[in-house]
Amino acid sequence: MIAKCISLQVLLSMWIGICFAVPQQNNIPYQKEIDSIYISLNKNMRAEERAVANFELSFYYSFSDSSKGHHFLKEGYLYKNKIPIVNAMGKMYEALFYMDYDIPKALDLLERADQELSKFNTRQSKALRARTLNNIATAYQWQDMQVKMIEVLIDRALPIAIEADDDITTGNIHYKIGLGFWNNIQYGEANRYLSDAISYLKKGKYDPFIMNECYRLLMVSLCATKQDKMANGLLNDFEEFSKKHKGEIPKSDYHFIYAVYYRFDKQYDKALESLNTSLLYSEKEGVTNQEVIGGLYYQRALIYIVRDDYVSALKDLKENVETRVFMPHSFLQDSLNLAYAYMKIYENLGDYKNAMHWNAKKDVIQDTMYQRRIRESIMINEVKYRTLEKESEIQALKIEHEKNLGDMSNTRIIIALVILIFILVGYFLFKNQQKNRRLLHHQEINNLQKLQEEKQKQKLMSLDAMLQGEEKERNRVSRDLHDGLGSVLASIKFKILDLQLNNPSDKVNSVLEDMDFAISEMRRISHNLMPEGLRRFGLEASLSDLCKSMQNAKTKVELQLYGSFAILSMEHQTHIYRIIQELIYNSLKHSEATHIFVQCSMEENVLFITVEDDGIGFALNLLDEESKGGVGLENVKIRVNYLHGKLDIRSEEGKGTSVDIELFV
Repeated sequence: MIAKCISLQVLLSMWIGICFAVPQQNNIPYQKEIDSIYISLNKNMRAEERAVANFELSFYYSFSDSSKGHHFLKEGYLYKNKIPIVNAMGKMYEALFYMDYDIPKALDLLERADQELSKFNTRQSKALRARTLNNIATAYQWQDMQVKMIEVLIDRALPIAIEADDDITTGNIHYKIGLGFWNNIQYGEANRYLSDAISYLKKGKYDPFIMNECYRLLMVSLCATKQDKMANGLLNDFEEFSKKHKGEIPKSDYHFIYAVYYRFDKQYDKALESLNTSLLYSEKEGVTNQEVIGGLYYQRALIYIVRDDYVSALKDLKENVETRVFMPHSFLQDSLNLAYAYMKIYENLGDYKNAMHWNAKKDVIQDTMYQRRIRESIMINEVKYRTLEKESEIQALKIEHEKNLGDMSNTRIIIALVILIFILVGYFLFKNQQKNRRLLHHQEINNLQKLQEEKQKQKLMSLDAMLQGEEKERNRVSRDLHDGLGSVLASIKFKILDLQLNNPSDKVNSVLEDMDFAISEMRRISHNLMPEGLRRFGLEASLSDLCKSMQNAKTKVELQLYGSFAILSMEHQTHIYRIIQELIYNSLKHSEATHIFVQCSMEENVLFITVEDDGIGFALNLLDEESKGGVGLENVKIRVNYLHGKLDIRSEEGKGTSVDIELFV
């Protein structure tokens, strides 16, 4: 039985990380800001101010209309020959166009912009540098390089923002640093940075969505650290903020903050009512981000737990949270929180077998987190500044200590120290000898294991080389299509857009539609060769996209997923994706089916795949004829054998085909 040592307060302080999602709105994003800039453009403005206005419009339109965003970016660049700083400024805004699909190029533009801006020594150039460095940190964040993000924010961005006296950028940087600590459950540090973020943002024209995120995160961390007085003050402050931005901020966020406050204040009925209202509004507002929705249901499960309604809590976790948490791009802390919740529920329900299972899963997740050392690395950056302040004090203590050592002239103390040294030396020699013996023994065992592993590697080397070569070639062709042909098509499209702006014509519109179709087809082919979503979003999202893209008016492709696939390596996920892709393709090509059913489930380290269709079927004896075995099915067999799996094919003429695969991953 698991010892009941998990504090309920610790459990209730956990929350699924949903802070990266921008709330979805039905209206055009940043319409208010766009309208304000249009009004200012109609007034008399200096050339530099007009350049900035065009760049700002390009940024705001990038969220809703890329063609307009590109147009205003070019308009801003027109001033680069007259005003030197405009070229560097333009590189920063241009990088924002590439952030969604070409982060390395965006990073290169941002670093070049920072280098050019460093040549200017004005308040404006420093403010732009701080904003540029803030975007660089965001790019590292999107690549899941959390430590690098924090280093850029603390070492480079924050000092320049403070020096530039730019309150909004300084507030945004404090928000991101606080977010880094918050995601690692370091609520004390998060409280300080998030509070400072709100203070700085209030001084200027802030982004309401970022301010809203600050309130949401800070409410959780203040309540978790039992800062009741500050939480009450924050709630009053948030109420004024929500009234000021009524209609801009989602109502689901408003009720979520009250649900958190009521839960920690032990007003559980009000907490549950507010949480259910938040879920209702999230559906009305069209929120589709699965992590956001999962986070809301997780909060409701926590309320059920403190009310001892473990059955309802378990239902929420299984049906509404688990599949949205165990995803490759999710935080490990989210998975750890979920494991703790399951342990608590199963222990109180008396299901100790499942409780032990989730305890083991929790240990694995914790080991992974410790290996990454993200938390320790973030703390190193924070402590670095405090260390500089205490350096003189440490030096003084060191000098005093050395002086005391020099005054030790007592013979008895010296003799005692010598004896102690001899004892320690003898002890360490003895322990070292024991350690060497153990190392020799382990080395012999390791050598035998390596010999056996080497034999096994020789058997798999040929097969591995073939599969790796195939994937590399797919990746090369995909990148050639995307980066080569895609760039050419995009360039042609922008040229035609410029032509359309100068000489509007229905024929040009027709050409633009053909160009959009060509670009879509190129992206579809590139995705089939090497789907980018498999790397960024994982197997579940990629399989869902695959099934949707391969079904047609004649044939429906249905997908069912069970269990978590986040523990699978990218190599295993690629093989599984290719196996299912090949089986669906074969069925579409040969079976004349109207319905294809795909099921993929994960139990511990065993993965089961089933692909069934209601097509014409075939005689199984055809599989024994080498000439009849297609290349596609042969590739499936090779990948299954490579993963030490089992393949079972059942088919009968006129009754469809069923393929069952069992893989040990």
